[in-house]
Amino acid sequence: MKYSLTALAFALVLNTSAQQETQNSFYMFNASLLNPAYAGSRDALSVVADARLQWVNWDGAPRTNCFTLHTPLVIESVGLGLNVLNDVVGASTRNSIFSDFSYRIRLNKNNDRLAFGLRAGVDLITNNFGKLAVNDNTDPIIAQNSFNKTLFNTGAGIYLYGKRYFVGVTAPKFIPNKTSDLSSFASKEALHVYFIAGYVFKLNSMWDLKPGVCARYTANAPLSIDANLSVLFNKKIWFGVMYRYGAAAGANIMYQFTNSIRFGYAYDYSMTNMSKYTSGTHEILLGFDFFKKSEPVRSPRYF
Repeated sequence: MKYSLTALAFALVLNTSAQQETQNSFYMFNASLLNPAYAGSRDALSVVADARLQWVNWDGAPRTNCFTLHTPLVIESVGLGLNVLNDVVGASTRNSIFSDFSYRIRLNKNNDRLAFGLRAGVDLITNNFGKLAVNDNTDPIIAQNSFNKTLFNTGAGIYLYGKRYFVGVTAPKFIPNKTSDLSSFASKEALHVYFIAGYVFKLNSMWDLKPGVCARYTANAPLSIDANLSVLFNKKIWFGVMYRYGAAAGANIMYQFTNSIRFGYAYDYSMTNMSKYTSGTHEILLGFDFFKKSEPVRSPRYF
């Protein structure tokens, strides 16, 4: 597959604002990337590294690496978080760093909580069209060769959760920043609104069942819906399947080595014409939770 295809795909991306956010298959286990109100919800210093290789065998396909960290403070109602992301699509690279602040309200004796979150940070966008192989060097995009942008943004979210359920609504970025200076391909960021929910049903002493959903709304784009169904065996290992309406299906596994260490792998298979050119998408996650020695550790942690 020639890089000219990547140039075409990138040009199409510049004409739309619906695909600016990265995909992630582990949102049910790590909502930090989407919702700032999630910060502090694991009642530990939680550190997660996630790597996603999308559309394997497709030249210039998205490659995403992210690092998230969040923790409650001494004042347990307050949580802080940090999200660092590197996203490469063809000749375009986005490096992001965002900080999160959450305020959590205890609702009852069962420790159900309602959290409100705020986010602020920057995207550093670099486009180097000199990497592309094209047939027409006079194309206005190629003639521009490259451009860089530093974009400030802010977002907010709400997160309601208990031991066995969670519901969240979030808009990670509010500001419709202009992402391109090219007159031929003007583009800007669009508001994305996410709704995420899940519930854990106890089947018996060995098995738990967790259905979940993630819906994304963007103006002038089709509603995106992910459905996920996972089972937990012996409080140690999750097995899950995923369906993204009209786009992909997949499976994932998450193993809880200890109360503090977990590892996950997810595979997505495209259900569009893209499947003719790619063998699928791979994603891995490695997470650590550092608990206070003075507090009991809740096991298992469902999300």
